[in-house]
Amino acid sequence: MSNFDRLVEETKEEIRTLLRNPDVRPAYMTYDQLRDVQSDICKMVRVRDPEKFYPYYPKGMADACWLPDHPLVIKLNKIADMYINGDFSE
Repeated sequence: MSNFDRLVEETKEEIRTLLRNPDVRPAYMTYDQLRDVQSDICKMVRVRDPEKFYPYYPKGMADACWLPDHPLVIKLNKIADMYINGDFSE
């Protein structure tokens, strides 16, 4: 499993935890936003080509004022960087 795939799986698990436990979810992260982010990263894993699919979530996180230092946001930004740079290596 590549570093990209590992990070995606770890991040998807964090998102699932936040979706199941609204009491631990930051107020600025809505259920629908998290579902959309989850959908984007799943599609990124399948497509693996930013020319064919470019995720919306980086813009969505900025527009919704998600805190940039939140651990989930840091991971999501790393996933986006890896995806855009085609870093899917082992």
